[in-house]
Amino acid sequence: MRDRFTPRAGKSPRNRRQRIAPLAGALFALAVVVPTASARTVTLHYFSKQTSSTVVTPQGKPLGPSSAPAVGDINDNTDLDYVGNHKHHAKQSTASDHLRCTITGSTGSGATATCDAQIAIGGSMLLANHVELTFSDSSALVVVPINGGTGIYRHAHGRVISTSVGSNSDFTINVT
Repeated sequence: MRDRFTPRAGKSPRNRRQRIAPLAGALFALAVVVPTASARTVTLHYFSKQTSSTVVTPQGKPLGPSSAPAVGDINDNTDLDYVGNHKHHAKQSTASDHLRCTITGSTGSGATATCDAQIAIGGSMLLANHVELTFSDSSALVVVPINGGTGIYRHAHGRVISTSVGSNSDFTINVT
């Protein structure tokens, strides 16, 4: 059995520095933005690029792309998140997020929903559990309250302010 540092036959060895540099950079960036015991507020900026979006009925039947969601329908979205904004952002994602909302009502220009969201950053997560949101048909801001977390974000509180950019978004996280 070969050890994990010996290259396989036919494979060229990668320079150890090339393998470790991205991880070291990510850990350094994470260390700079980690909230400390002093409970200071940290602000993070991301461009969120949608990777999937589905809307299903309460029975799990997918809605067509031109069907309007109704009360009880469930919207699931996943995204890869890049430090920066839609005009200028990192080449590689360093976070990901998931938003799952159950439509609870409709307004003249949008919908209301009960949602759960997770933003994974490094080995930790920010959570928005069972929050009430209002979505507008316009490009209005959506403010998502943060009410928990794991790892370095354990007991986190704050908010995510999201602005739509087509099917993607720019968002700012303020967390304590």
